[in-house]
Amino acid sequence: MGSSLLGYTSCEDCRGSGKKENGDPCPNCAGTGMVAVAEPRRSEDDERKWATEQRRFRRYLTNLPITVAVRGLDIEGYCNQIAEGGLGAFLPEEVGAGSEVRLQFIVPPESTQLRVQGVVRYQIGFQHGLEFTSLQEAERAAIRRFCSELPSVSA
Repeated sequence: MGSSLLGYTSCEDCRGSGKKENGDPCPNCAGTGMVAVAEPRRSEDDERKWATEQRRFRRYLTNLPITVAVRGLDIEGYCNQIAEGGLGAFLPEEVGAGSEVRLQFIVPPESTQLRVQGVVRYQIGFQHGLEFTSLQEAERAAIRRFCSELPSVSA
């Protein structure tokens, strides 16, 4: 199995400036100040075992706009993975693990507006794993219907 891109984080070599001390572009990040963060590689057998043992719900690839409210601040980002128990979101600001948040997003195809409570379970750079903590059965059903039309993250 190949590594999957989780998102981007500040380059450690140039501390996100994109430049070396002498002003030349940083070779590690090609002058962008950002480097990719990828999941570690796992064999196909390890991936199946990990997905079976660690996940209560299968994850699905998507690209939904999302608003995450934390500490009185609304952060606009996008959801890149979704499951009945939570979602993965790329946010332009880092929100630390353990933070309680309010999530707002629209689930196709019926354009179901969801406003649910959640908690940040992990944060790697700008990629966040969020668990739903207040999902009602009708909301879970809307997510389930949406997921049935999406490609699975782990087959």
